[in-house]
Amino acid sequence: MKLLTLAILSALSASAHAADTASSDAPAPTSTTPLANSPEYLKPTTLDTLKVVGQRLFPYQEGMVLNERYIEDQVKGNGDIGTLLRINPNVQFDDSVAMSSNRMGEIRPANISINGGQYYQNLLQLDGTSFNNDLDPQAENPHVVGDVPSVTQGIALDTELIGRLTVYDSNVPAAFGGFSGGVVDAESRKARDALGGKLSFRMSRSAWNELVLPEGEDISASARYEDQPVYDKYRLAAMLEGRTNAGVGWIANFIRTRSDIPLRGYSAGDVSVSDELIKEQRRENTSASVRLDWAGDGIALSGSFTHAPTDERYFTQNAKDSYFDLRQGGPVGSMRMELDAGAWGLDQVLSYSDLDSSRRVPEGVNYWKSWARSPDYDWGVNNSSFEGNWGNIDQRNRSLGYSLTARRDALAWGSSRHALQFGLQYRDRLGTYHRLNDHYSFLSPGRTTSCTDANGAVDIEACSLSPVYTSISGTDPGRVVAGQGQFFRTRNIYSAGYFEVKLKEWGVFAEDDIRLGRWSFRPGIRVDGDDMMDKTTVAPRFAMSWDVLGNQDTLLTAGANRYYGRSFFTYKLREGRENLQTTYTRTAPSLLWSVNRRYTANNRFEELDIPYSDELNLGLNQRWAGLDINLKHVRRDGRDEVLRRRVPSNDGSGYYSANVYEYVNAGRSRSGTSTLSVGLQQPLAWHGSETHLQFAFDHTDVRRNYVDYESSYTDSAYNRLVRYEGEVIHAYELPQASYNRPWTARLSTQTRIPAWGLMWSNFLRYRAGFTGFTVTGAEDYQGEVIDVIESYDAPRTFTWDTTLEYSVPLPREQEAYVRVEAMNVLNRRNPLRGSLGTTSYYEPGRSYWLELGYRF
Repeated sequence: MKLLTLAILSALSASAHAADTASSDAPAPTSTTPLANSPEYLKPTTLDTLKVVGQRLFPYQEGMVLNERYIEDQVKGNGDIGTLLRINPNVQFDDSVAMSSNRMGEIRPANISINGGQYYQNLLQLDGTSFNNDLDPQAENPHVVGDVPSVTQGIALDTELIGRLTVYDSNVPAAFGGFSGGVVDAESRKARDALGGKLSFRMSRSAWNELVLPEGEDISASARYEDQPVYDKYRLAAMLEGRTNAGVGWIANFIRTRSDIPLRGYSAGDVSVSDELIKEQRRENTSASVRLDWAGDGIALSGSFTHAPTDERYFTQNAKDSYFDLRQGGPVGSMRMELDAGAWGLDQVLSYSDLDSSRRVPEGVNYWKSWARSPDYDWGVNNSSFEGNWGNIDQRNRSLGYSLTARRDALAWGSSRHALQFGLQYRDRLGTYHRLNDHYSFLSPGRTTSCTDANGAVDIEACSLSPVYTSISGTDPGRVVAGQGQFFRTRNIYSAGYFEVKLKEWGVFAEDDIRLGRWSFRPGIRVDGDDMMDKTTVAPRFAMSWDVLGNQDTLLTAGANRYYGRSFFTYKLREGRENLQTTYTRTAPSLLWSVNRRYTANNRFEELDIPYSDELNLGLNQRWAGLDINLKHVRRDGRDEVLRRRVPSNDGSGYYSANVYEYVNAGRSRSGTSTLSVGLQQPLAWHGSETHLQFAFDHTDVRRNYVDYESSYTDSAYNRLVRYEGEVIHAYELPQASYNRPWTARLSTQTRIPAWGLMWSNFLRYRAGFTGFTVTGAEDYQGEVIDVIESYDAPRTFTWDTTLEYSVPLPREQEAYVRVEAMNVLNRRNPLRGSLGTTSYYEPGRSYWLELGYRF
């Protein structure tokens, strides 16, 4: 481990020395990453620059673009887009246990929050097709009998597929709807003219990496999916591209990422006498994609198709035959036609996605049984032998959409110029929940000396005469007794059932980009509707900028916008699922099962208002001394946000429980994000090397009166008064627990030295500690007893990630390369949320990825 660390640091030192000694007339690499020995490589061109907030690409400081060069040069890690977005100061990341050092074997993409919005209220697009999973994006626990996790990013989009990644975080154009956070718009790579390709293999192993744990804690014998002391991650990628004589460009990619995570089958170091000692979890994502493009005679056609299923294998600790697979992802595709008709441009997109969130169990093991230990059921520990799993469930999120956008070249009207844009969008969506077959759960074993029921049949499914090893203590007269047999007294049946929600969405928008002297204005409006909530929303959008000196060096920007979020299928799919459960009981094996309880619906769907966020922003973009400097403040007020409330059902039919959960528009939030970004207008050229630099800083404050849409709302809990830091406030004004680091400073660098075949990039991030709360007492306030709450700040955190790539030219315009990525190079102990409580968690320690590749 130490030798590998020293090798990395030595390589970095060599790279710096190379920059000092390279000749000043060494050629610079081009924006299309040609091979080192090709004629194109020798052209004296410059690198693509990183497009950032405030450049003319974004005259209203709408967001940030990451181009292909930046995507390629930065640390890739698991290859998810969240790793790339760390440079954006308007993006915050989860501080939960899911991102901890304990779970480095995972490959699931990270959740992000944009300007204080909920992580599930971002719009994620690939070539114009949404890949949001809107089934139940807050569901994360795999061990729930009725729920299957539904990851926000419906496919694990690998950065290898992306040619351009745009994040809209403020002053978002009216063409985008269905979000109250931000927009992440990915465009797949476009084929180059010459035949080419790439093969690569990446790996990361727990044996190379540092596991950061609290002092004295040991997880080496872990049986929990949350604690992963050992893992091996592999990624195999292949790409081939070219263009036909007819001008049709094509590019095909295949990527498979796999993580093997062996764990103990039983907790606390226990060893089963007849079951596996080591059981292996698996995470596997397979992505196959094809992109085609053609242009001619004022028409541009393109199509892309990506199929990216994910298979995650789990098991239940302390249980036999408990494996199950979570299957997610699926196909995402689009077809686009761009038509240039004189002054008008028409853009049409037909989109399709079919995303899965399902669970599969081994054939014939569709049950859960909790036996007491006996010779026939001897695999368990602590006097219990569990077996089985949670049953087969399919969930589907299918979407078919069409959009039309019309743009007109700028036209003069008096002294002003107007660039008009308007369009319409339509989506037909389907969400389904399907328990494929009856699932049986047998509980509460009791003593018996016979397994023959009243009909004379021998019960071999829920009864055993194998003598129990140990009596269960307690006052229950029917409890198991050592030396006697056992039978189950409770049987839950989760019946097969199917629920679906059909949803039709439409939207129209229009905006006018106006130039009037030094002033620019972009008024716009967006109108959306759907037939599930039966609501029509009107979202005004307005952005403006002032070119102070008339030379575009100093721009002042401002905006006022409204963004409406999306509705999730879970609001309606939860209704009635509890009716699938029936509990049967018996007091002796001779008695037949009788119904003890037929479950009634615990959730009831009611139409909701669409949650929205009102935004005000003010910014400055200054070009000075070769720098591009951007200041921006974004204020968001979220209203009508969704959570749950317990209410009387007043139902006389027996379908609903006496009290049910209803989703209500009782949530609200407020966020303020101030950011500073500084980048180079042109890369630094020094002794044959070129370096890009990007600095970003943010100060963020998010307040919210709930966690997510599954939070239970009561007036007494959320509207109560508390004394916080000496002031009396409402509880909903307390700072948000996650996605809310008070401030973060980021520095990104990319250096290439073509003469040496070296690329060296770095990402440094210094963050304020998260804020936690503790109740220190109570006091009387205007006749009411209120809590006194004080905050505490966890330590500040620093991480340094670095990437070093060395390329070796080969004959016939080919090259081989080796790439090493090191994250948290200094192995800092950076605490995560919850670290000051009873359980401590830390960010991943020093970790490595090694990649070997070949390009032609």
